[in-house]
Amino acid sequence: MYDLWYDHTMTRVRLTVSLPEELGAYVRRAPNASALVAEAVSRYRTDEARQELEAAYREDALEAARINADWEGADAEPSE
Repeated sequence: MYDLWYDHTMTRVRLTVSLPEELGAYVRRAPNASALVAEAVSRYRTDEARQELEAAYREDALEAARINADWEGADAEPSE
């Protein structure tokens, strides 16, 4: 089990969500449902940001490969 904490000084917002029964039951059994949901959303955001960053790295690598391929045949010294 994760060590869940919730900073009670944070500004809070009340949400109503619909969950599958088994997830709703799990959240209801949690000692601190707010901390559980906050941690889950935080991890989701982190995963989403990581995926976006990885996609950007892949795009940059492809662009670098295209540029290298374009310049591969170029000579650094003029031919005589």
